[in-house]
Amino acid sequence: MTRSTFTRTSAPFLALGCVGFIASAPAAAETGIDPDGSIVVTGERTDELSIDQATAPILDTPRTINVVTEEALEQTASYSFEEALRMVPGITLGAGEGGTAAADIPLIRGVDATGDVFVDGARDLGSQTRETFAVERIEVFKGPSGALGGRGAAAGGINLVSKTARAGDFASATGSVGTSDLYRVTADVNRQLGDRVAVRIVGLFHDSETPGRDAIYDDRWGISPSIAYGIGTDTIASLTHYHFEGDQLPDYGIPLTSRGQLGDGRRVPADVDYDNFYGLLARDFQNTRVDTTTFQFDHDLGNGWSASALLRYSSSAIDYIVTNPDDSAGNVADGLVWRATKSRNSDTQSMAGNANISGEFATGSILHNLSIGAEYGWADTRNLNYSVDTGNRSCPPAAIAAFNCTDLSNPDPSDPWSGAITPASTPSLSEAEDISIYAFDSATLIPELIVTAGVRYTDYRASGSGAGRGGPFSGSVETDFVSWQAGAIYKPVPWASIYASYANAKNPPGTDVGAGSGNIAISNDTYAPQETENYEVGAKADLFGGALQLSASAFRVDRNNIIDTDALGEVVEIIDAARIEGFEVGATGRVGALSLFGGYTFVDSELTGDTASAGNRLPNTPRHNLALTASVEVSDRFGFGGGVYHQSGRFADTTNLISADGYVRFDAFATYEFNPNLALRVNVKNVGDERYITKLRNPHFAVPANGRQAIVSLTAKY
Repeated sequence: MTRSTFTRTSAPFLALGCVGFIASAPAAAETGIDPDGSIVVTGERTDELSIDQATAPILDTPRTINVVTEEALEQTASYSFEEALRMVPGITLGAGEGGTAAADIPLIRGVDATGDVFVDGARDLGSQTRETFAVERIEVFKGPSGALGGRGAAAGGINLVSKTARAGDFASATGSVGTSDLYRVTADVNRQLGDRVAVRIVGLFHDSETPGRDAIYDDRWGISPSIAYGIGTDTIASLTHYHFEGDQLPDYGIPLTSRGQLGDGRRVPADVDYDNFYGLLARDFQNTRVDTTTFQFDHDLGNGWSASALLRYSSSAIDYIVTNPDDSAGNVADGLVWRATKSRNSDTQSMAGNANISGEFATGSILHNLSIGAEYGWADTRNLNYSVDTGNRSCPPAAIAAFNCTDLSNPDPSDPWSGAITPASTPSLSEAEDISIYAFDSATLIPELIVTAGVRYTDYRASGSGAGRGGPFSGSVETDFVSWQAGAIYKPVPWASIYASYANAKNPPGTDVGAGSGNIAISNDTYAPQETENYEVGAKADLFGGALQLSASAFRVDRNNIIDTDALGEVVEIIDAARIEGFEVGATGRVGALSLFGGYTFVDSELTGDTASAGNRLPNTPRHNLALTASVEVSDRFGFGGGVYHQSGRFADTTNLISADGYVRFDAFATYEFNPNLALRVNVKNVGDERYITKLRNPHFAVPANGRQAIVSLTAKY
């Protein structure tokens, strides 16, 4: 049942998903070659998921899952959340406005997953630019799965597993220097104090300019201490705090061509030097802060049963003014760019908690792996935008003289802009709360046949008020719904599985209310929950004793009541339906000296239903996506490798008039180990200095990817 009282709202987050193939070479078993030529496998590969709802290993989970490990992050010098996701096929990066203008916006198979990022299984809310220094691995769930993620869950979920205190003594430190004035230091120290207590502290300092982008810089630092009690016993309790601060010059890239400039309604990134920055050093800025405290409790109940609980409190803030190289008045065709602005000064307080019991039991000859639990989430956001003097958007002489407009070909970020900046007087306020209960079961009927099922009931409510771009808004929503999933796995041999699965997700209205980005006034009837269904078949095989995993899947996603901005970027368009079909193949692991990590995704999307855009492709949904990283261990001390990343062209709007070309990018790295305690690594990102568009926003701008960057890192450990 849903009760809505919206008078104005904003486009909600879309998110969460089904599961696949990347389990990282570093986590795989090591292999070698016997004198007789046979492959020898040693060690173990981590094949379990960290989330409480997991009732089976990845091999026997009927969905597409990608896992990026800590070693993969280090090997590829993936310092940011967005860089890490580059290694996962099927993910594109979005560029938003309002509350998410300068924050992480991942899209899984073309669907926004901004609101479905989790840390240690708890939803991580607030606009952020995330770092990887305190991340142990990243788990990506693809395809809708409301049973796993609760509200939203239309695209997939991304879970970051934190580095926390554990048994043993170890320490490492890495110092990196690179082109574009990169300086980075990370440290990780873990100490076991007696038999039961361990402490750990992870730290970061990072200072860099952005390669291939004039004037852009990105400075940040962070620290994450943790303590665990009960090491080696049946009961472990841990406390972790995460603090992060960032100081960046935000970047909205380059403008699009003017409407009508190409003669057929199409718009593409303007033909300019991709180094060009159209912002102002005297005006633009971005400051971010995140503080998160997490308490975790785990208890072994015995006889294959365990209980766990988590409680997290988080405070995050983002404050920025960013130049939007706007062309709403056709200035680009005349060689000018209006320096419009987007701004935000918001603070988000949130709390998340969950409790879970899981274990094994039998009903006759059927073995069950059961997980039941409850979750709670609450978030409160307060935002004050800025009023910035940007002059007349048609770029008359006065606007040019005041540096509110600049030259298309030769913008100068150092222009002495002296306009007024005034904080808004009326804040936008939003609050959301959800409570859910869930149950998951994997039942082994016979050794060759497993059936799985999961169900979640969610009670959700949200409210918001303030002064949005289209005027004052206020509204509230209360809704409850049930999401579920089911699958069957056939195992012809113990090391392989063939599966079929179904999952759905429901995204209630108002999940983004209060962000101040809405500009609509339409009937409440259009705000029925967005519904998404996923049908998937696939196969997985762990070869060479688990050293190498191969996988393949085919999927169909049906979406209904989609909310999207129209070609003007100011009005929300209700799209009846869309269908996404495709397949994904992957290889992950190590055989001999060769390690592989990656895959290929094909996605064919189509807008359906009674809409003017019917037959068009979904925005930010390239048909082809390849991400493959490989390395070769030449000797015990030396190894090298690289990555190839490809995306085909994509559109930014449902009318398919705004587009960017595809690209192929190559990275390279090499590592030399002086001794077991000291190693040198060299990375070259974007070896060919390929200039391409990584983010495309309807209707304003396109953000170029970083240019070539070389990095040298020295790591000491014991």
